[in-house]
Parts: sequence; C-alpha cells; structure tokens
Amino acid sequence: MAKAATKKTSVKKATAAKVAKKAVEVVEPDTGEDLYIVIGRERHQFASQTNPFYAVKEYFWSGTFTSGLDIKFVHADGKEVPTHQDRNCGYTLIGKAKSFIKANKALTTPGEASDDQEYVYINEHSTLTYVGETGKHTLYVRVYDNLSGTDNDRWVVVYLD
Repeated sequence: MAKAATKKTSVKKATAAKVAKKAVEVVEPDTGEDLYIVIGRERHQFASQTNPFYAVKEYFWSGTFTSGLDIKFVHADGKEVPTHQDRNCGYTLIGKAKSFIKANKALTTPGEASDDQEYVYINEHSTLTYVGETGKHTLYVRVYDNLSGTDNDRWVVVYLD
C-alpha cells in the first residue's frame, strides 16, 4: 500500500528583529496645541494653561533634559518660535532657565540687578543649548507678538521648575 503523503507545516519563530519591526511607536497624546519643544532629535508637544499672574496662554512640558542638547520651539509645520529672521526677536530666560540654558550666537544682556532674567536677542544662526545637569524638569514658555497685534511669534519667555 502506498503511504498517504503528509504535508509538514512549519511554524516560524518570531525573531527579535521581526518583533521590533512590528512594535507600536509610542506617541505622546495630542494636546491640541500647535507648539512643540525639540530637544536634540526628539519632538514633544506642549500642553497649555492660562498663566495666573499674566493672564496669558502659557505652554508647559515635563520631561528629561540631557546636558549638551540643543533646544528649540516649533509649530507643527516646523516654523521656529521665535522667528529667527526678523529684528528685535528672542528670549527672556528666567530663574533656573538663565543658569541651565545657554544662548549661542546671540546678543545676551542681563536684566536689572534686582531681577533674575537674561534677555537674548537672536539672529538666523542663534541656538539654545541645555547646559544643566541631565534630569527631569518642567519647562514653561509664553509666546508674545509685537505691539501692533501681528501674530509673528516675536518673543518667548522661558523658565524651568
């Protein structure tokens, strides 16, 4: 008698590389805000609240800051905030931000003797670098336009927890 042909079914074992390809990318929740912080190569969406002292929208993000990495603020379309192409644009670094964030290729000036601020006037080559110890912080920013009401992302106030 002839034996009936049996077909072997092979079961492929999942390799680590195949599992990694199928891993779901972790995405932060969409807060509905159009402002992001970019630290090195990582982009994180800000949440917002109304600042109780200034009664303006204030953006905030909590996370790990790594010493030596550049920081920038952008809209969803990649446009930098503040704008780097216009005159009289820049940052005010307040409190810990004054010590932990360094402005590069920018004109910096200290605030009055009694305040803990540094004013940073930028150009198209200016950058900010986190120079504090690597660690978790909450960063707060307020974005201001010019006095005539034009929406131009002219100035950003930055402070850390």
